[in-house]
Amino acid sequence: MDGVLQRARQLYVELLLILSDHADWDELITTIQEPAPSEVWVRHGREEALVHWCMTRQIKARALALAHFEDEDD
Repeated sequence: MDGVLQRARQLYVELLLILSDHADWDELITTIQEPAPSEVWVRHGREEALVHWCMTRQIKARALALAHFEDEDD
C-alpha cells in the first residue's frame, strides 16, 4: 500500500481510489486505515456494518448503488 500512495504523490494524483473485489473484514479495515481516507464508498456485502465502523471513527462513508446495464446484443 505504501508504494501505491508514494507513486500517487509523485504523480500529483488528486483522487486516489483503492478498489477491492473481495477481502476479509480485517483486510478491509487495514485497507481503509492505511491511506486515512476522507470518505469511503461501500459497494458490496454487509454495507451497513462497514459504513457504521467508518462513521464511529469519523470517516464519512456510504453505500454506493451502481446501475447495471445489460448488453443490447443479448
